[in-house]
Amino acid sequence: MSAALPRVLFVGAFPPPGRVIYGGHVTSCRELLASTLPRRVRLDLLDSTQVSNPPPRLPVRLLLAAVRVIRFVARLERGRPDAVMLFVGVGASVVEKGAMAWYARIRGVPALLFPRGGAMMETARDSRVSRLCTRVALLGGRRILCQSETWRRFVIEELGFAPTVAVVIRNWTATRDLLEVGSQRTGGRHAPVRLVFVGWVEREKGIFELLAACQHLAPLHEFTLDVVGEGHASGEVRALVARHGLGSVIRFRGWLMEAQLRALLAESDVLVLPSWVEGLPNAMIEGMAARLAIVASSVGAIPDVITHGLNGLLVAPRDVESLQRALGRVMSDRELRERLASEAYVKAACEFSVEPAVERLIGEIAGAITEARAARHGLADHP
Repeated sequence: MSAALPRVLFVGAFPPPGRVIYGGHVTSCRELLASTLPRRVRLDLLDSTQVSNPPPRLPVRLLLAAVRVIRFVARLERGRPDAVMLFVGVGASVVEKGAMAWYARIRGVPALLFPRGGAMMETARDSRVSRLCTRVALLGGRRILCQSETWRRFVIEELGFAPTVAVVIRNWTATRDLLEVGSQRTGGRHAPVRLVFVGWVEREKGIFELLAACQHLAPLHEFTLDVVGEGHASGEVRALVARHGLGSVIRFRGWLMEAQLRALLAESDVLVLPSWVEGLPNAMIEGMAARLAIVASSVGAIPDVITHGLNGLLVAPRDVESLQRALGRVMSDRELRERLASEAYVKAACEFSVEPAVERLIGEIAGAITEARAARHGLADHP
């Protein structure tokens, strides 16, 4: 019976035991492997994660990318899969995964591409060259799997793909464990209100705007902020916290393992994501599943999920005053905080769990394989 299952070469984030890698791709791929997907297709996994956090220098990354492309070609030729799935990040990842997709297309194997990084949209909009390079890279795919309607509009309207190529498969990181956390939450505490930031500690993640907002709010509200993650700005951020005497308010947790993060979310009230650029961040979906109130920048696909005042608060990116007002509201109004959190939880449970995504993915894999076979026999053209 297993012989009848489609064979899929899956290039994604599958770090080997002993290598600790953090990020949205790792979580998304792990959830797929824990779902029914491995029982419905025969997966051949090819890891494309970086060797370290933070990533190595560009020459090393390029060399490693070349090695991965060679390994991909060898796997495809040896295993002759029915389809290929590729998680696509930003920057060099677009070129690397585009090369893989084009090789698969030339060899008659359909590729399904998952573009994941919000910076892809921003760079394509800012630069004609980047837009052209992104389009050429993604043209190797028979399906472009979009996390939201914003992503789909970008692929169709700005990259020029046919609507039949761009399909929406929503983020699936509202895990059973996190939804269990959300279901058991009994309500927010009066004080202190516990804020949590989860992500790379980088300027473009809005961390400095968050520190500035906290500095203004500290004399007015009783709250704490847990910063989960590390990055190039970690040293500067810690120095600013010490300089402004915020050490009793802001706590640095570094990267946390899954169980540790789940425990922290269970104790928190508000997830803050003041990024300048995002796609559809896993951290936000995870916070929603754990029934946290969401305060996030109105960027990328976030407004597709968060309706301001209904299931979260949206703020302007790079705007300290907007962020400060929103945080002040959720800190001072417990009823608002709990209502936003409950609405966010319901949306996460209904729309962002893994099995509905697997059902859609199975359908798209089957459709892509059928189209590719028809094209090989001269019955159809590439979309």
